[in-house]
Amino acid sequence: MSLRPKPPQNSTNDDPRIDELINKGGSVATATNHASLPHTMTFTAQVQLRLKKDVLQRIDNHRQKRTLPPSRHAWILEAILEKLKTEV
Repeated sequence: MSLRPKPPQNSTNDDPRIDELINKGGSVATATNHASLPHTMTFTAQVQLRLKKDVLQRIDNHRQKRTLPPSRHAWILEAILEKLKTEV
């Protein structure tokens, strides 16, 4: 089996704006004060949830009854929010 050298790449960059953008660079990311962010940009926390398989099956059965079934995550989140609404 013979090996060939890699073919040369033809750099046909006719638009000087491309080189300008590449050479422009950027700034270093800085820390953000979360208190100054709008309410819509609040961050979420990840929660690990352990459920038995039969509970997941029951959730999936309920999800599939809808015309447009939501994801399992969306269904569980909706159930939690409904529970909070009735509890408060």
